[in-house]
This record gives sequence, C-alpha cells and structure tokens, in this order.
Amino acid sequence: MEERIIIKNGRCMTMDERQTADWIVIEGERILAVGDGDGWREFAQGSYRLIDGQQRTVLPGFIDSHFHMVITGLAENFVNLEGARNFRSIGRSIKAARAKKKGELIVAKFLDATRLEEKRLPDRTVLDRYCNDAPVAVYSADYHVLILNTYGILYFKVPFTLDGVDLDEKGMPTGIFTNQAGSRLDTLIFNSFSDEDIDEAVSSTMDKMLGCGITTIAAMEGGNMNFAFGEDKQCEFIYQHGKKYPIDMELFYQTTNVDYVMEKGLKRLGGNLYLDGTMGARTAALSFDYADAPGCRGLFCIDENYLKDVVCRCYEKNLQVALDAIGDRAIELALDAFELAISKFGRKDHRSRIEHAELITEAQMKRAADLGIILSMTPAYEGIWGDKGGMYEQRLGGHYGRSNQFRQIFDSGIIVCGGSDSDITDPNPMVGIHDAVNHPVTCHRVSLEEALRMYTIHGAYALFKEDEIGSLTPGKVADVIILGQNLSKLSPDRLKTVKTAVTIKRGKVMVEG
Repeated sequence: MEERIIIKNGRCMTMDERQTADWIVIEGERILAVGDGDGWREFAQGSYRLIDGQQRTVLPGFIDSHFHMVITGLAENFVNLEGARNFRSIGRSIKAARAKKKGELIVAKFLDATRLEEKRLPDRTVLDRYCNDAPVAVYSADYHVLILNTYGILYFKVPFTLDGVDLDEKGMPTGIFTNQAGSRLDTLIFNSFSDEDIDEAVSSTMDKMLGCGITTIAAMEGGNMNFAFGEDKQCEFIYQHGKKYPIDMELFYQTTNVDYVMEKGLKRLGGNLYLDGTMGARTAALSFDYADAPGCRGLFCIDENYLKDVVCRCYEKNLQVALDAIGDRAIELALDAFELAISKFGRKDHRSRIEHAELITEAQMKRAADLGIILSMTPAYEGIWGDKGGMYEQRLGGHYGRSNQFRQIFDSGIIVCGGSDSDITDPNPMVGIHDAVNHPVTCHRVSLEEALRMYTIHGAYALFKEDEIGSLTPGKVADVIILGQNLSKLSPDRLKTVKTAVTIKRGKVMVEG
C-alpha cells in the first residue's frame, strides 16, 4: 500500500458542494477523505506523511484552459521585447542576440507597438540597421503579426501574393506580415525546430508550471490558418509525447479535418480555429470601426459556410469543438454555426467552446447560455491591455469597457473557464485570478470564489473531466495545491503576489517550498 498523505490545519476550498474543509487525506493517486476538526486522526495509521497546512489555502490543482505548450517552451529562448519602449531598445536586444547567435535565426517576442515612442511597428529597414546578415523574425505581443528584416524575407521566401503581405508605395514588402502570410511564416519558423528541440523546451517548463500550481492544461497547439490540412507539427508532438510529462495535457488538435481527428481517437478539435484576428493587430472582427483606424472593422479568417460544415460534422461525430473568436462579429458567426449544428443533430452534451470571446455582447451572452456554449477566457488580458489608456481603449475608443465582461457573463448562466493563452500572458493562474477579481472596469469584476472556479471545477467541466479533477472530492484524482497564504485574509489587490507552496500531482508531491 502506498504511503498516505494527510494535509491538516488547512483552509481547504473544495470547489464542490461541501465548499470548505480543514483537512484532506490522499491515498495512492486518489483523494480518500475530506473533513473538519481532528477527524484526520483516524487515518493517521500505518505509513503516512503529515503536512501542516498552516492555515493556508488548499485548492484543487489549477487547470489552464487555453495553453500553448510547444510555443511556451520554445519561446523561453526567444528575445524578449516586452520592455521595449522605442526602436533603439529593440535594436539593442537584437544586436545582443546576433552576437550570440552568429548567423543563426533570431526570433523575438512580445513587441507591443502601442507602448513604443514611435507608435508604430518597426519595418524591415529598421531591423536592418541592427542586423542585416542573419534572419530576424519579431512577433507582436499577441503573436498575430510577424516582422522580418530583409535577410529574413529572402531566407523564408514567403510569396508576396499571399494575403497579409504589407507593401510600401513602390509595391515592395515592408517586412510586416499578418493573416495568411503570417501563418505561413509561423509554420516555417516552428517547423525549423526538431522534436528534440521541442522536448527539451517543454521539459524545461515543467518545474515552472508545477511551481505555480498547474496540474492540467488544455493544450491548444498549432495556431495558424492552414485549417484544411490534417497534420500539424506542434499537435503531433503533443499527441505522440504529451503523456511523458508530469502535467496532464488535453490536446485540442488544430485542424478542420474531422476524419483525421477521428482516426487518431481524439475527442476534441480546434482551440485555435481562428474566426477572426486580434484587437492588437486590428483584425478582430468588430461591428464598429476601430477608434484608431476609421473604416477598419477587422476580418474573418474562415468562410462562413465552410465553418458551419465543419461544426456540423463535429456534432455529427460527437466531437467537442472550440472556436477562437474575439470580436462580436466573429462571436456571432460562431453562435450561428453552433445553432445550426444543434438544429440538425440535436442538443447533446457537446460542451462546445468559444475561446477568448473578449467582446461578447449581452444578446450574445443570452444566446450562448441558451445553446450551452462554454466560454474559455483570458482574464490576464485585462491586466496587460485593459487599463485606461491601454491598447483596449486605443482600439475601442467609446466602446472601451465592453471587453471581458466577466460579471455579466457569469450572471447570464454561462460556464466560464480560465486560461493564460501562454506564453502571451503569465502562465501563473493567480495572475488571471487577480485580473478577474480586479478587472479595470469595476462592474465586470467577479468574486474570488468565482475566479477560482474558472481555474478549477469549470476548467474540468470544459474538458469533460469534472468527475476526475477540479475539486477536492473523495474519489477524485489527488491533484492538490497549497498556496503560500490564506486567500480569505488577503487584500484582493495582492492576489497576483501569492505563490504556490506545495503541488501534489496524482498523489505525488512534486513541489514543496
């Protein structure tokens, strides 16, 4: 018999009907018992390990409902431009990388043009000043815009006929790529990494993820617009190797090839099936003009009839499907497709999902609730872009305050799960929980318990795993974390400072600080 683990003197938030408890007993991979007072003593027999919770919060292991595992791992070695405030600081970072790389591809991430003094993206001529003898590829903060230097344009040979190639007045590429062209580049960049490179990168992130209490992720791999193709390198890696890592990875395969997914025995499809783009790139499909780009309302990335056909096929085959939609026009497109599929194949427990849904309207909330749609959202977006004067206000103008309306969405009866969209935002779930509780627009804030449910039981429900994980319930898998503090005693504005002290995965202590 395996050694029991008893956690006593804790402030357990069970996330089930019980709500709270003082102690929890783990035997093997499962939770054996939960209770109050000194009831744990009856289990203190034979071989057991006693952990003093020290009045700290005990929770189910965190579930990140929208996580890019392969990118998160590989991007640890990208040049980080998060703090760049002008072209000169970008140049210094690229020159430093060039000195180390010696002619190899330089990839940079997290460039936010809204925070630059120049208030625009650098083009190839700017990047050429700092590196003209090796390929340079710079990702925007949301990964939806790519910028190449001249060497990079020649190196990757992206056809200029593709949609999304920005041209100057002479018809020459500026080096800024979006849409199909950006998608092609994204594929070429990630295909340049071997499985060994990816394995090393993913393995190196495990301690960090377990260290912030993540025990399960919805692995949203892939992420471009080549929907019709069956095989995706990133998805294939997780499909073939995902079970070797200590964190459970529930793969959402990035394709519209339903038969391909069925042949693999998978239960879900999508996650990054982009219906539109992002607000940062002004490609999210809005019903109104962007405030800083009159006449621009974003774009659709997929044909409406094709989308409806794919969704209907998923319903016919009983596959869970997740669509990525940010703007209200794209959300409407998703709801139309789900509604059609239900009318054809009946209302089963499909648990269809819309990822992000940043600008869902009140009318759309009601439709989503009626259709049983799950919203998988990213609260940390508000922490990055939601403050007054931030990117959301720059793009939305008078419509600022409509993004990520968590309070209204919860009140509409929709199940909301939370994710980091890592590595776009910090993968630490406490950051997302903080931003849901401290939304910059006060009326959109949720309670601490509601925010925690997004990253525990709601995340489990959104994966059809609520009978296995997501709450501290006897019989469930023993994914348990102990935070460094008692959340009930903490000021809401300090939630993001909370660390995870202990992480237990399937009954095994993985992190203990």
